[in-house]
Amino acid sequence: MNEGKIARINELYHKSKAEGLTPKEKEEQKKLRKEYIEAIRGNMRATLDHTSIQNEDGTLTPLRIVRQNNLAKKNVDTDSDFIKSNNYNVESIEEIRQKKITEHKKRIRKELTEKRNALSEREVKQRSGIICYHVLQSEEYKNASSVCVYQAFRNEVSCDDIIDKAYEDGKQVFVPVVDDDKKTMDFYEITTDTEWTEGSYGIKEPVITNEMRKLTEADNVLVIMPGLVFDKNKHRIGYGGGYYDKFLNEHMNYTKMALCYSFQIVDYELPYDEQDVLPDHIVTEDGVI
Repeated sequence: MNEGKIARINELYHKSKAEGLTPKEKEEQKKLRKEYIEAIRGNMRATLDHTSIQNEDGTLTPLRIVRQNNLAKKNVDTDSDFIKSNNYNVESIEEIRQKKITEHKKRIRKELTEKRNALSEREVKQRSGIICYHVLQSEEYKNASSVCVYQAFRNEVSCDDIIDKAYEDGKQVFVPVVDDDKKTMDFYEITTDTEWTEGSYGIKEPVITNEMRKLTEADNVLVIMPGLVFDKNKHRIGYGGGYYDKFLNEHMNYTKMALCYSFQIVDYELPYDEQDVLPDHIVTEDGVI
């Protein structure tokens, strides 16, 4: 399946969540999903053909050969039926797929983390200033009454210029606070008087007080989010916690902007899940995408 069709699947998915689909679009979505599933099945079958199973004596036999021998003896319709009907030490198709995706994401995270860590303090400040300038010039920022930012760490793009300008413009500023036990994230309003502490993963978080306001459902909210790597279809790989995806899936009406350096956008398509939430825009030193 080509990139254009995958992009269309994502577009229809997000539209269905935001405003609903027309009957024609629903039929198109159904057809594209069926085609996507068939493509996944083809990839899984190819993976199985290159998988070996362990026999009782410890030797390995290609699954393709064992399956052919089994089919000659009795009728087994699918690879999944074959696996279930035999007591072999072999991973399921889904486990194989998930393992490959996890390993791929791990390699990508390592590569991009090393590139970002190589930036000097001066480079981070200069690049961050340019990126923040593009955000502040955007209609998304100008139309927002509330701006959600993040506290940068490990050479992430700094949001400090956005925070200062938002205060100056009379906007409400919110930052994320993570609940490790529930694996959730909420945003709390900050001011120039906010006190800070070290939170999850060593990231600064505000000290929560009774007077501090938590972000609830609101209009004209701009969420500025980090990310480790993006592709040109706006798929995103973060740090594996899924906090932004969980939060934004419950607030689909919020405008989303992701900040990153230009080298964090790759030419190839990243692995993604259907529940992943794509940013509306990605902002780099080169401008708004």
